[in-house]
Amino acid sequence: MPATARASASAPTSRSPRPSSSSTTRSKVDRAPVLTRRDVASVALACAFARTIVRPDVALALERADEGAIRRAIRASLEREVPTSKCPAVLRLVFHDAGTHSASEKDGGMNGSVRYELSRPESFGLKRGLTPVKNAYDGLQGTAAEGKVSFSDMIACAGAYAVEITGGPSFLERVPIGRVDATSADPENRMPEQTLSGKDMREHFARSGIDTRDMVALAGAHTIGGKGFGDMYTFDNAYYVTLVADPWHKPNMTKDEASMAEHIGLPSDKYMREDAESMLWIKKYAEDQEAFFEDFVDAYIRLTKLGATFSTE
Repeated sequence: MPATARASASAPTSRSPRPSSSSTTRSKVDRAPVLTRRDVASVALACAFARTIVRPDVALALERADEGAIRRAIRASLEREVPTSKCPAVLRLVFHDAGTHSASEKDGGMNGSVRYELSRPESFGLKRGLTPVKNAYDGLQGTAAEGKVSFSDMIACAGAYAVEITGGPSFLERVPIGRVDATSADPENRMPEQTLSGKDMREHFARSGIDTRDMVALAGAHTIGGKGFGDMYTFDNAYYVTLVADPWHKPNMTKDEASMAEHIGLPSDKYMREDAESMLWIKKYAEDQEAFFEDFVDAYIRLTKLGATFSTE
């Protein structure tokens, strides 16, 4: 039927009775709302769009894009604030933050509490590493990482960055983020004494959930800093090469040589090489730097997860 005919048939004529006001009111109340074709199309489009944005593959892509922006912001801030000269102190900060973990007590660990522990004897000198990390953390304001990265996250990331820019493996983007920060200090007397024997050191780290391989691999962090293991700003396997060479017990040393040897490493470094189980890994890493790098990365990531609570948001 032509549109004009339909319009004429539906339009009221002059002879049609006018409905009363009461019937008009009832029809407005009783009649269901009518959706036009445009309304239906709009609803269908909205539903299709809603289904699209929650598709798992699209959601995953958006999540990855968001994390990529966060990771770039972290790296950019670390590049601005962490110079090579501060790398040994920054890496030491990581060990002091994570080193308070107790597997049996289920407390301590990587939670940023090191900020509240600076007055402890074992924390002497940590401000040197804490300051650039804090500056890098503050530098996240106004970036994609603001509010998404905790202070403990930044400590863990800064340590990985310190390893990278001193010639070690690059794994900054593999360090998990999302830790919840502590609001007070962790329990005292959790850090290992520097005079522990190799066996005692293994037992200490075992109480934190760290096995012998990880302990020896993490000890390789001493390769940077002023401990006498090669160049102080080069992350390599010189630590293990030195331990195998045993500079403390060379035959026929002069008085000056013996004095210089005493300044190499900590007492715990010397004692670790006397432990047969530890020495197996020391020799392996002295011979194979790539094996050391690989095991160090795995051990470091595990270390920075010890005791950490990760946000589900």
